[in-house]
Amino acid sequence: MKTDPKSKSSLGRIGGLLLGALTIFILGSIAAYLVLPNGQQSANAEPAIPPGVSLTSWFDNGKGGEHVMQIASGDAPPVGVRFVGTVKTDTDCDPDAQGLNHCHNVIDLGNGRSIEVIHNHMMHRYPCLSPGQRLSITRLNTNWLIANEGQVPRVN
Repeated sequence: MKTDPKSKSSLGRIGGLLLGALTIFILGSIAAYLVLPNGQQSANAEPAIPPGVSLTSWFDNGKGGEHVMQIASGDAPPVGVRFVGTVKTDTDCDPDAQGLNHCHNVIDLGNGRSIEVIHNHMMHRYPCLSPGQRLSITRLNTNWLIANEGQVPRVN
């Protein structure tokens, strides 16, 4: 039985292409497994809720006028000290894939001092902090503080 030499070379090319595609797929799978933890990566980049607060989900941050915020930069007073600050900015409020906002706020502490915080919350449930808004703030630890809207001392 005679075979057509053209059909053998076509089959050889198709086999080579399939083998190449399979090799690329296997190498890509191995690379993804090595780079991503447990072969996958979490879709959210939410920080852990700090210990010592009643908050159980970032989606409830702001409930009752209480906001847990992460200190990004600046010099907040010592842990446990209560102070008053005025919100100067509210930026970077685009929601993430889960609908959670990670707003950046600069808060003026007076005497030329300010801090920048990250306010993780769901703005559709609990609105962003507004420039000009005064807050009563207590530092929790090195990285976190709690800001209350309703407990700001009045200035005469």
